[in-house]
Amino acid sequence: MLKIGNLEIKHRAMPAPLASITDIVFRKLLDEIGCAGYMVTEMISAEGLRRQKAKTLDMIRPGDFKTPQFIQLFGAEPQPFVDAVKYVENQTAFYGVDINMGCPANKVIKKGGGAALLKSPKLAATILREVKRNTRLPVTVKVRLGFTKENVFEIVKMLEEEGADAIAVHFRLQSDGYGDKAKWHYAPLIREKLNKNTVFIGNGDVKTAAEAREKMKVVDGVMIGRGAVNNPLIFAEIAGANPGKLNMKWVVQRLLELIEEHYEPDFQLPRIKAYACFL
Repeated sequence: MLKIGNLEIKHRAMPAPLASITDIVFRKLLDEIGCAGYMVTEMISAEGLRRQKAKTLDMIRPGDFKTPQFIQLFGAEPQPFVDAVKYVENQTAFYGVDINMGCPANKVIKKGGGAALLKSPKLAATILREVKRNTRLPVTVKVRLGFTKENVFEIVKMLEEEGADAIAVHFRLQSDGYGDKAKWHYAPLIREKLNKNTVFIGNGDVKTAAEAREKMKVVDGVMIGRGAVNNPLIFAEIAGANPGKLNMKWVVQRLLELIEEHYEPDFQLPRIKAYACFL
């Protein structure tokens, strides 16, 4: 069990937020399967939410979930985050807020968001501080080992000092993208730098239940991204739960049903293609 802020999280493995993937459909699918600790939306623009843009609001449409749902925000300035978290707390049912400081995408980096914040620790600290100051919800942060050079030890200590309720580290640099192998040998080194009560979650290249259980000997929790899209049953497998009649045939069928339920016809094929890249 994990304790993130005032939330008790039963399971120690959870899906990593993925742009264009962890939408309401995929999170609903995982929720029906069960055994994920909590779930995080695809990254949501703090500025877009601040302005209550229709497209942004559509990305965070409400759903009936048993699993705690967090919203992931990205941006480059404190004030949009402040306004966004106030909206989240007052107008949505999300259980917590995750700050994206790890996205390697160039379109996000060019605007100063995502992993670009790793180059500006003072700005990153200010953003987290202001978010914490303006919400009672748990606040987590997802980072990478660094931008082009490792500075993760400095970053995680700063996040801890600013009161992050959990810190998730993807064990690659921004410059690595999703290539090369995730550098999990950093996990015990980071764990040593953090207070024992700080929730430390690892992410990168976990593809099987056995791998997840092995990683959880070093970290408090494991986030699984592409591995979970490839096998949405992985969280039940990690928990040792019996999924009953659930199998990949059921997964595909249910995914198609949820896409039809939540998207207009013109948007259904693009969603199918997005998921199909991993199946």
